[in-house]
Amino acid sequence: MLLLAILVIASLVPASATTLRRADVERELGSRFIVGEMPASLPVWPLYRRAGADPNEKPQLTGYAYESADIEPVRGYSGKPINLFVVIDLDGNYLDVRLLDHREPLFRTESGNAKIAAFSAQFKGLSVRHQVDIQGPSAATRRDERDAVLHGVQAGTVTARAIEKTVRLSAASVRELAEAALAGDAPSARPAKRRRDVEVRPLDWEQMTRRGMIERSAFARADIERTFAGTRVAGADPEAADKPQELALQFDLALASLPQVGRNLFDETGWRRVEASLRGGEALLVVERGPLSDTLRAKRSPGTPTFVVEQGGKTLTLRTLSADEGLRYPVAAREGRAHLLVIDAATPLDVGQPFSVSFMLQRRYGPFPTMVVEKPLALDYGFTGWRAALWTVLDSPWMQQWQKRWWEIALLIAALGVLCVALARQRRLAADARRLARFRIGFLLFTLLCIGWWFQGQLSIVNITASLEALAAGNDLGFLLNDPMTVILWIFVLGTLFVWGRGTFCGWLCPFGALQELVSTVVRAFGLRHRRLRQAWDRRLKWVKYAVLASVLGLIWVSPSATELAVEIEPFKTAISLYFVRDWPYVAWAVGCIALSVFVYRGYCRYICPLGAALAALDPLRRLGWLARRDACGKPCQTCRHRCEYQSIGSTGQVDYSECFQCLDCVAIWQDDQQCLPLIRERKRIISIQPAKEAA
Repeated sequence: MLLLAILVIASLVPASATTLRRADVERELGSRFIVGEMPASLPVWPLYRRAGADPNEKPQLTGYAYESADIEPVRGYSGKPINLFVVIDLDGNYLDVRLLDHREPLFRTESGNAKIAAFSAQFKGLSVRHQVDIQGPSAATRRDERDAVLHGVQAGTVTARAIEKTVRLSAASVRELAEAALAGDAPSARPAKRRRDVEVRPLDWEQMTRRGMIERSAFARADIERTFAGTRVAGADPEAADKPQELALQFDLALASLPQVGRNLFDETGWRRVEASLRGGEALLVVERGPLSDTLRAKRSPGTPTFVVEQGGKTLTLRTLSADEGLRYPVAAREGRAHLLVIDAATPLDVGQPFSVSFMLQRRYGPFPTMVVEKPLALDYGFTGWRAALWTVLDSPWMQQWQKRWWEIALLIAALGVLCVALARQRRLAADARRLARFRIGFLLFTLLCIGWWFQGQLSIVNITASLEALAAGNDLGFLLNDPMTVILWIFVLGTLFVWGRGTFCGWLCPFGALQELVSTVVRAFGLRHRRLRQAWDRRLKWVKYAVLASVLGLIWVSPSATELAVEIEPFKTAISLYFVRDWPYVAWAVGCIALSVFVYRGYCRYICPLGAALAALDPLRRLGWLARRDACGKPCQTCRHRCEYQSIGSTGQVDYSECFQCLDCVAIWQDDQQCLPLIRERKRIISIQPAKEAA
């Protein structure tokens, strides 16, 4: 009945899709700006500064207003874009940021919506140049000219980071494309899209050198002399004989057109200059320094190139520009000279394959440059292929989140390792019923307190519905990577489905399931016993969760907006993610589910949970029947069946693994010669054949 009520209410909820009109924008901005016409090629409203006293004064373009979902539809926890109203000026300052629409499952209520709106409003007054650090929900907002600390949203880390990425990427896109669109140029090709999509982690020159982002080659005076050996200009360096190992030339080479490289090498002005010079190609930065830097190129012959770039046996066409402006030199390189080698798109550089850069050496012969001797000194650049892919991953926003939580991840992985060992050595663990009980209660406490309330690692049917909706829309599942705990748990759960089945998650790793079982353990200590349902009713009720699952998944294609309400049949978000701090209907439902477990052992898990149904439906993937059974199990022994709280053992003694929660109680009984009938009989038989003691 509850599910039916949710679906009826959900069917009445209209789909909310915010699309602002020009009049709406004028109303939002008041009298601050004149709102221009939106260009046909870009969904952005140009904003003009109102004219002064002179009526003939032409309004000046001062900024842009837009909906972020039209520019950069970054997906949040639900897998759907978060739509913001953003106003920026020509310098990339955020004049206004307001929440328009979202589909985040934790924040669909009025209070939840207010939390996201308050977080979004913090970007007002910042700019695209700020490095933003999102901290806890109680953190104080701080900002200076370059860095900003914003308070996060409780249980909404993924949502907050999605909003930050939306604001940053959309502003960068608009700044780049709006000028061309307003000038009438169609920016449909958007060649710089690849560069804008990367969030850059700040690195200094030495860090980039250690990572291989900057390739360094040094040549001693003796190396240079060997280059000219056998020519008429050999021995032209008189210091080479006395100081053969002294540094003569050093080159630092970097693929400046890669954003994770170029944005760290140049300031904002310099990076924009690099992007403007690309024209669909790539650019290399070469910083040259050393005592022979000038003398080797004195009075270079006309038409002789300074640098040559080769790839696959072909010489690439390039332009050489000065790169000193905007370059963030390290102290040791400030005496050097910087060159930007722009490779023409007509002879493209494949950055995924090795290439080489050669420096052409020249020396004068005699008082006039009558002869030029050239010999390339190759620099094989290594920041390509797998190395480029590796550092792209390491510098991605989701990887930074993983790095920040490394110790939590390590603790979770250690706990999963302990659980694997325990389940693999189940007979040893269950040989002592009291030891098994202590271990189980201890691990369930860890699951509730750490995995659930601390790590926020509660798996949910929302993960499945969001993934299905993303795949149906042709999107990838990259948005899931922002939550490391969820990703690790899903990988572990899906892997253990092949070994132990559904029970690894439902019995040991579900924080809400752990909460129910711990509450049941407490009330049982006060003498309150569960009600065991008749076997026929138990079988029928276990089909309810499959109906709930089918209804939730079906709504993805029938009424996507209704799915957002239907998934609230899970009390996980209220009890675990939001610590019961939510509107009263959600709290009442969560408390009701816990109260049900007091009377019917883990009743929600066994009869209602759609996530449990999804995992149980995958039971055919399980390859092991890992619970030991005897021929006497079920006939005549029924002890395990009557003691199984989950009623997952049939009258034949066989275990229904799709309903088994791996509590290991039956394994303890199977080894106990005080409870297991075959062992009791064996014990009595041994006693009966013992020889009688001889009379004294």
